[in-house]
Parts: sequence; C-alpha cells; structure tokens
Amino acid sequence: MRSAFTLALFFALFAASAFSSGQRDTRLSPRALKGLGIEDDKFAELPVQSFPEDGYIVDTYQILPLGESNGFYQIWDEVHLDETDGLVKLLKSDEGSNALWQITLNDFKGMQRRPKLLDFSDGTLLAAWESASAGTNNVNLWCMRVDNKDGSFLWPLPGVLSCAPKNQQSVSLARLSGGGIAAVWEDFRNGDPDIYYQEIMPDGSPVYTPDGVAIEKVEGAQLKPGFVLDESGFAKKLCWEDYKDFNYPVCTITIDLDDLSVPEAGALPLLLSLLFLLRRKA
Repeated sequence: MRSAFTLALFFALFAASAFSSGQRDTRLSPRALKGLGIEDDKFAELPVQSFPEDGYIVDTYQILPLGESNGFYQIWDEVHLDETDGLVKLLKSDEGSNALWQITLNDFKGMQRRPKLLDFSDGTLLAAWESASAGTNNVNLWCMRVDNKDGSFLWPLPGVLSCAPKNQQSVSLARLSGGGIAAVWEDFRNGDPDIYYQEIMPDGSPVYTPDGVAIEKVEGAQLKPGFVLDESGFAKKLCWEDYKDFNYPVCTITIDLDDLSVPEAGALPLLLSLLFLLRRKA
C-alpha cells in the first residue's frame, strides 16, 4: 500500500511540475517569438509575447519603430517543422509593448517565409514575402499593403512582384517619391542569380512587365541587392554585389534609378490572381 501511495504521489508531483513548466513556456516567459533558429540572447529584443502555432517555429523576423512613439511593428514567419507549410504574421504594439492588433498576411498552402516590412509613414505598410506555393524550386515574391490603424488589407489580392520560373529571393523594398513601391531581388530564372527590379503602384498593379525586369543579367552571381535612399527616405539608387567568378574579387555596383530603361508597362495578370485564390487553405 505504501509503495502504491508513493508511486501515486510521484506521478502527481510530476504532472504538477509538467503543468507548471507549460505555464511558464506560454504565459510567463519574457521571450517573444519562441522557436528554433533564433539565438536565445535575441529574445530579449522582442518584448511582445507572441508564440508560434503548435508544430511551427520562427525562421526570420523584423522589427520597425512605430513613428515617433515607443511602439513598433513586428513581422515574422512561422514555419512548420516538416517544412511543408508556413505563415507570415504582422503585429502592431503600443509603447507599453501591448499588442494593438495582429494579422496573418497570407493563408497560402506551402511555405511562406522571410518577410520584409516597409513603413510608408502615411498610415500604410507594405509587407513582402517569399512563397513556395508554386512547388519545389519555384519560390515567388508577393506583397500586400496594410492599413496601420487596424491591420486591414488595402488590396483585394496580394500584389505580384514575381511569379517567374525557379527561385526569387532576398527582396529589398523602398518608397518612391511618387507614392509607389520599388522592389529588387535575386532571381534564378536564368540559372545563376541575377538582379531583377519592379515598381508597384499604390493600388498594387505593376509598373514594369509582370515578373520584373532584369537589371543585371550576366555570367556569374549577382547577390545582395538593395537601395540607396535620398535625404527624404525615397529610393535613389540600386546597388548589389557582383561575383564574376572565383578568380576575381567581389565588386559592388551602383546605378541611379533615373538611368533605368523603362520597358512597356504591364498589368497584373488575371491568371495569377486566380492561382492565388486556388492556393488558399481550405
């Protein structure tokens, strides 16, 4: 009898300990976006508690300050452990690190990851992310404009930065003085990574031909594209690293946006919008 009582007491204490541990993980932990792939010391930089769904981990995140206040925006992906699915989420926090709203930017099937966020300082935000919904080795780039008051979508469907074959990745975003959006990325549609560019109008339609235009498409690898901004924070120049081959050192190339040739304007293909709807989760 005594041994049975002791065994029962042991299991009771074990269960209480497990429950207490679970409570600490989900309610009392000061760390936000808890997940694999992010070093523990970085959690101290994330004051908002927002944990991935069951079976998901955080792969990347970005924080932007909220105007002149002490609040901020926080965008991140939640990647399923088997890498068959992923979500992109966006949160707005006040100066006390209290979440004002939180939204899921996409409900595609397949992997959605590595989001980027751009604050237009006019009450709107632009989020872009990589989507593998088209299949293996076919990562595309999509974007959505959001009202910063309540997180509502300002476009009926996400804008297409590129749905070209093979992979598009490492997108950089910048504001244009006319109110549009500039985007540049690494593009593997021709084999080695090249630099492609697109501009998006405030309504979500592309300025250049769909899937973007080639800025640098030569032998070797062109990587790490980005923007040089003017004193007002608008895109002024493009820059990237160019690797001709392993026998030459890397060089940084910069080009003024005013020097870009403008191809014939294109419109957002209806087919891409239909494909987006078909890929949404049931």
